[in-house]
Amino acid sequence: MWNRIGETQLRMGEIMEIYMVKTPDSDYEQDIMSFLSPTNRLWRWHLDLAIHGALDELEPRFYLGLVKGRIVSNVSTWEYGSIGLVAHLLTAKEHRRAGACTASMKAQIQDFRHRGGKVLIGGFRPTSYTIAKSLGFSSIIDNSEVMHYNLDLHFKKEYFEARKVSCRDSMWKDWPGVSLLFGTQEGCCIRSMKHRIFEPFDYEDYFLGDMWERLNGLCISKVLVSEEGSVVGYATLTSKYHVKSEFWLLDFFIHPNAASCAGTMLDAMDFPPTKTRCYVESGCPEKREMLLRSGFKKRTLQEQITQNGKTLDIAVMEF
Repeated sequence: MWNRIGETQLRMGEIMEIYMVKTPDSDYEQDIMSFLSPTNRLWRWHLDLAIHGALDELEPRFYLGLVKGRIVSNVSTWEYGSIGLVAHLLTAKEHRRAGACTASMKAQIQDFRHRGGKVLIGGFRPTSYTIAKSLGFSSIIDNSEVMHYNLDLHFKKEYFEARKVSCRDSMWKDWPGVSLLFGTQEGCCIRSMKHRIFEPFDYEDYFLGDMWERLNGLCISKVLVSEEGSVVGYATLTSKYHVKSEFWLLDFFIHPNAASCAGTMLDAMDFPPTKTRCYVESGCPEKREMLLRSGFKKRTLQEQITQNGKTLDIAVMEF
């Protein structure tokens, strides 16, 4: 499905038409693949799934800028419910610094707003960071490349309200919710030892890797979801943390509003007969208690992690 949603005059005088393409779409799929052509194998794999509509309920949208029928700019979004991830900001070399990216992003934001969207999440490179900031995106913490565009200031609070929850395997549609969860200010510093995330951040690339691993039998990934569909917890159990490891690595991050439901997530994990390890910072005793109640024991081994000038004392828990 595609719609022409606007046009703009670029700085060199050319007229760029802007189209929104919701895949699958046979008219533009080959042009999109050819224009984006990601070299990263995971992103190419995901883009192929997006083009062919194989991402369960996740909605891929491509905002294309066309000059004389040829794609010169793209902004992609992956959306579910009221949350969208912004990705694949790309402009053809000969049309850079001509206003193409800004116009495409403006059209994307306007379309998202019109459809009732609440928050957009993006990890922006230096070349697009300034554009995103000028359009209303703001860093989740000082100078972070991860930025949110909030169309409803009350949405996040309502999204993470503690409600009845259940645990299931992760799906593509959970991607925006997991990224919103990992960008929250509240909660423990350790978000993922597997991916070395120790502060509010985006989980876009990491979720992609987790899904590839899960579908290839290398990882178990679960989400804790409310009856309304909010993602309030995420966990991974990975078989190969690093080459010499003899243990599985458990990572989980739960919003504080749903901390009392951690047992639901841990009970849903199918722990292997071999050793499982989980890391807990000293300032997060609630997480340690959750693990103790689930049968984990604290080892005498301690570790330290330095992040942005701060040192975290880490306890090692094993099952």
